[in-house]
Amino acid sequence: MNLLPTEEQQQIVDMVRGFLAASAPLERLRPDKFGQIGNPDAALWPKMAELGILGLGVPEEGGGLGLSAVEEALTYIEFGRALVSVGVLGATLGAHLAARTMPDIAAAIMAGTSAVGLATPRGTVAGDDGIFSGEFHLIEANEADFIVLLTSDAIALFRRDEFMGQSERLSMDSHMRLMRAALESGKPLSWSSVKDGIDHARANLLIAAYATGVAEAALAGAVDYAKVREQFGKPIGSFQAIKHKCADMAIAAEVASCQVSFASVILSKNSDESRFHALASRIVAVDAALKNGATGIQVHGAIGFTAEVEAHLFVKRAHLIDFIGGDQRVQKGQFIGADAVI
Repeated sequence: MNLLPTEEQQQIVDMVRGFLAASAPLERLRPDKFGQIGNPDAALWPKMAELGILGLGVPEEGGGLGLSAVEEALTYIEFGRALVSVGVLGATLGAHLAARTMPDIAAAIMAGTSAVGLATPRGTVAGDDGIFSGEFHLIEANEADFIVLLTSDAIALFRRDEFMGQSERLSMDSHMRLMRAALESGKPLSWSSVKDGIDHARANLLIAAYATGVAEAALAGAVDYAKVREQFGKPIGSFQAIKHKCADMAIAAEVASCQVSFASVILSKNSDESRFHALASRIVAVDAALKNGATGIQVHGAIGFTAEVEAHLFVKRAHLIDFIGGDQRVQKGQFIGADAVI
């Protein structure tokens, strides 16, 4: 099995990386540019739609480009590196869920004209026979038309107005808008359980790929800073303690990348093991993002705790993506019960 990108896949990566470097540099998230609440990334959706990014993995008969989970994962690594709004995850998953039976909705999502937020549970959720009830946090849903609900057991697409009592809350990651709402016997437009197909596995894989990008970006920021920051007349990167921290970050990012690559290949083949490996990649990659974000702040020292550098952004985004659909504790519980041949 070859886990290295093909020439065509590398061209996609280069295209997405170049687009994000020009349209979504990390500097856009500094408070002196766009403030601490919200972000400017909604303006990216129509541009991404023109490039076909929002429908990258949607089958051609559903209006997408018909590429595989491998290309989607490679793209999401770049999203994580640039800290693109997690609203893009809602768009990708929403397009997949809608494409099978609601082509008009899928087309609007892939065109960037209908935004899709995310919903993640607050406590226990009832989801018998596709009817969902419970309390939820809504992420990037303020201007969304639709909501993708992700739990450890199911994934579902709702109209936003199905969620009652919506009220805004402060988010740990202040560049992501957070709301609280509830469903009372809410019936989704489309849904599938964790065992019904690859939709749930795709969600975990894309979260893993995004987390891998966060881990890689945190590593890159720490290494760059270690080269220029001097103490006792030497760059701090020359000190053994800093070398060890950067080496640990590099290993964590590489392990996450390898796990995501393997899981994406398995998912692209629609294997019975897709659920297991997507979940494994999520656990490994989110752990790498959390640890690299924290270590990156340590490498930066005192300035790492301020808004003058981007180090704090990786920690906050890592905690946010860990939260989507259940944190590491929940995911590890699912992993123990995953039915796969190892």
